[in-house]
Amino acid sequence: MKSIVRDTLRILLWIYLSVSGIILLHFGRRILVADSFRIPSSSMSPTLMPGDRVMVNKLLFGPRIYTSLDFSAHAPLHSIRLPGIRDIRPGDIIVFNFPFGYDDWSRIEFRINYVYCKRVVGCPGDRIGIVDGHCWNDRVLRPIGNVGNQERLRQTPDSILMQHLSYHAIPLSMPVWSSRNMGPLTVPARGMSISLTEFNRELYRLVIRYETGAPPEELDSEEYTFTQNWYFALGDNTPDSQDSRYWGFIPESFIVGIVPGVGDE
Repeated sequence: MKSIVRDTLRILLWIYLSVSGIILLHFGRRILVADSFRIPSSSMSPTLMPGDRVMVNKLLFGPRIYTSLDFSAHAPLHSIRLPGIRDIRPGDIIVFNFPFGYDDWSRIEFRINYVYCKRVVGCPGDRIGIVDGHCWNDRVLRPIGNVGNQERLRQTPDSILMQHLSYHAIPLSMPVWSSRNMGPLTVPARGMSISLTEFNRELYRLVIRYETGAPPEELDSEEYTFTQNWYFALGDNTPDSQDSRYWGFIPESFIVGIVPGVGDE
């Protein structure tokens, strides 16, 4: 009888350890290695279509580890990023937390599991812009994104763009740029300084407020030095994509990872 009980306990322990190991491997893989996401809209078409699932590689840029598990509404993001294989490059497709997680367009806020998928046009320190619908980056010689859709944007009448609220670009409070003609602008990089001109205050307002907790006009300085790295990303379907042209820069800490092997350029 004791032998039967002992064998039964061994079997139950083996089952428990096996199931626990499978669960740990599953969540460990999702946290540290890769995770999948579904594409909800046509903003990345034809590269990615609604309903497609993409696998995000977290090892390339380095997995993000939360140092606080407080994900309640408006709670700040606390995380560290482990070393990765390489930096993000212009042309990479990334998945990231939407910068306005709670739809308050006056401040950047983190919301877990509220993610977007776009193509990076500008990395920290890059000088970028859009001319007649076509993207450019001063350190990239090749086109970035879907050239056919960028040409379609060039040919779309202003009246059509305005109907879809997709004409004016950042900074929206000073509408000097449009969704197909904007820049040049420099993507904020850690340690980079800018003069706080009237235009720069508006262009980088949300970035400065996120980094300091205060709007630019409350800073007692005519110059500002960024403390974090930021990115600028567009959808491949540029005539119909809500992206950095309208809501600005993406904090590096909001990036989940890179989607490899899809629409690589």
